[in-house]
Amino acid sequence: MLHMGLPHVNVLSKLDLLSRYGDLDFNLDFYTEVQDLSYLQNVLSASHPRFSALNEAICGLVEDFSLVAFETLAVEDKQSMIHLTRTIDRILGYVFVQAPQTDGNAPQGIGTLRPNQDALFTSAMGALPGHSIQDIQERWVDSREEYDAWESREWRKEGEEAAKRENQNN
Repeated sequence: MLHMGLPHVNVLSKLDLLSRYGDLDFNLDFYTEVQDLSYLQNVLSASHPRFSALNEAICGLVEDFSLVAFETLAVEDKQSMIHLTRTIDRILGYVFVQAPQTDGNAPQGIGTLRPNQDALFTSAMGALPGHSIQDIQERWVDSREEYDAWESREWRKEGEEAAKRENQNN
């Protein structure tokens, strides 16, 4: 990844299936942000002592370059898909910025004809709204059954309301 001339995005997918494989040793943000891997080395050494030297070398490489992070994706979750799409758009440079408004006092040639570079870099480098790894962990890892039941009830209510509106219109 260091020598690739293209931007790349690491995606931790199949979050909707994660709960089938048991509890995680750490919170989901530990795996997505990849900050301090010494904790992971301890867990890996305890479970597979044969690979401890290899695990230590890989963890050291990842920590030295600080280039690895993961975006999350649960295909059943619309917000997760939207967030990943926005992240990919931002990384590829596909960022829209509104043209600055001109007022009556602005000199000719300044305004919409002049690019607003500050706004471009602010929107390109800023955090994407509406995405929290803690929310994703709560939804897909910690309380999946409860959220699925709540979502099912909400869909049922929405269907009943739509049917009621349709009956009123006829």
